[in-house]
Amino acid sequence: VAEMKPQLKDKDVLTVQEAVEYFELSRRKFYALLKEEGLPFVAFYYNKRRLILRTEFAKYLEEHPEIRRREPKWQESRG
Repeated sequence: VAEMKPQLKDKDVLTVQEAVEYFELSRRKFYALLKEEGLPFVAFYYNKRRLILRTEFAKYLEEHPEIRRREPKWQESRG
């Protein structure tokens, strides 16, 4: 019997790529953000590798919504 992988919404810890996918982030903005020191949602392992604490990052996003990917300009003007 093949085991099913847990859904991202059920994981407490995400890889950087999973966080980009789950939170629909701009990859460029997210990687730039990860260069900052002392982020409360980043857990390091094996020196440089990073894991994202899902619930902590969700709280951070509430305070910093500019990190999310924006709708393309052509969609904003359609009405």
